[in-house]
Amino acid sequence: MARINENGNVVGTIIVNCEGFPETTTLDSLTAATYSTHMRNLSHHANNSLKEIDVTDELVVLRLVSRKTEAVVTPDHEFHLIAVMRRT
Repeated sequence: MARINENGNVVGTIIVNCEGFPETTTLDSLTAATYSTHMRNLSHHANNSLKEIDVTDELVVLRLVSRKTEAVVTPDHEFHLIAVMRRT
């Protein structure tokens, strides 16, 4: 996480456990809880949609880009890694 946070555009990182709670974060607790809840749900929906298209495929990375920020989620069975970045 330290290496990811060294990038100047990274606002913060969050590691979310399998229950959906932020384990480790560089963001404040409210922001981390908000991102972890919504991005975890979004990645589950994306994975389910992908499984409907091709049962053998698996979601590796989910990237969500807005005008101000960008969030990258790497889902796993045990945890999710979320990186929140500023758009340049």
